[in-house]
Amino acid sequence: MNKSASFPTRLRLGFVVVSWISPCAFLIVNVVKIFIDTNWAYWVYYGTKEKIALMNELTDRGAKLPFAVARSSRATLVEQVVDGLRQCILSGFYKVGDVLPTTRDLAAQLGVSRIVTRAAVAELTKDELINPKPGVGCMVLGRGGKVWKGNVLFISRSNGRTYYVNVFTSILRERLVSTGWRFTQVTVTPGSKGDADVSELELWLSHPVTLAIIMFDNPAAERILSRSGVPFVTLDNKALCRTKGCVGHVRYDRTAGAAEFAAEIKKAGVESVLQVGMEKFDDVAKELHKVDISLKRWEIPPTPGGKLPQSLSFAVRDAFAERISKSRKWLPDLIYFSDDHACVGALAALTAAGVRIPEDVRVVTWSNTGNEPVYAKELTRIEMDPESDAGKFADSILAHLEGCAGAFPITLVPEFRKGETA
Repeated sequence: MNKSASFPTRLRLGFVVVSWISPCAFLIVNVVKIFIDTNWAYWVYYGTKEKIALMNELTDRGAKLPFAVARSSRATLVEQVVDGLRQCILSGFYKVGDVLPTTRDLAAQLGVSRIVTRAAVAELTKDELINPKPGVGCMVLGRGGKVWKGNVLFISRSNGRTYYVNVFTSILRERLVSTGWRFTQVTVTPGSKGDADVSELELWLSHPVTLAIIMFDNPAAERILSRSGVPFVTLDNKALCRTKGCVGHVRYDRTAGAAEFAAEIKKAGVESVLQVGMEKFDDVAKELHKVDISLKRWEIPPTPGGKLPQSLSFAVRDAFAERISKSRKWLPDLIYFSDDHACVGALAALTAAGVRIPEDVRVVTWSNTGNEPVYAKELTRIEMDPESDAGKFADSILAHLEGCAGAFPITLVPEFRKGETA
């Protein structure tokens, strides 16, 4: 009886306690919120109004990041955020001891997820550019961290399609990074009508760039760099570069091994040569004419819709197979392949048809050291060495970056290598 009568009493007591606690809790929460939203929180934490001013400055600076993320870019979102923040640190936008905006704030300002900003912070931490501290944030490091001397922009026409470009780029990147220069690769591939997508290049040019490098003929990239005021170096088969802003030129001379090639095949009794490739090259014509060897050309385009270089090998294989099946009278004394991938396809067709090399026809091919076409006999070839070329090129680039005179021009040349097929 007493127990059942005490229940309403305990219930009323509970309501009284709750009705007293709820307003107090509400008041406490709002006081804390006001405390946090004002500089008094920073004053309590840092102890001085100077620290309050610093935090206000960092907040304003974080709200006006000097870079943006382009979702149309070939670079990943993480790569873009990492490079943007890195350039902010290197350029002095964020100074030693500054605290970066939170990953949440960065995500909101750049229009990306926190997954992206967290990954970017992790990458910068690995590079020792920032040091995350619990309760403080990501602090920009000083001399103890890795600080780049500057940023070198490398512009190529294709992305990962050829052995020479891949090896050359890898060696160049290794040399520059090891000596303290940031290396950023951008792709600008000219279209068939002379147009090109330069959005990725324009994005990177919104960051500080010390020097740009253009690999192979690329008028669109030259025009953009010329207008931007960023100094650049060109690497192609032209004798020189006259574009405004070009501070150095490296010539890629395919003709250098032609004289020795012509002399060797003349001694072997060759009178006619068929040059095969996907485009016209004048790398051997002049020297063959000097020794009275006739030259014909056969241009075979890659298989439509395919990916280079495999599509070129397949197209040449099929073209040779079809022509050989009809007759062999067209075979010259020697076939010169101006592309090693064209040689791969042709060798497959010639071997399948029972054509013997060099008894039925002699073969010489253009090649790259370390990636020569595989055949039962050592191929006679005109060969470029991407590792050696990249080393020479890196020497000149580094000399120029260090302010040394006479770094340019230089010329990269192939060598004639005598094999068993000519």
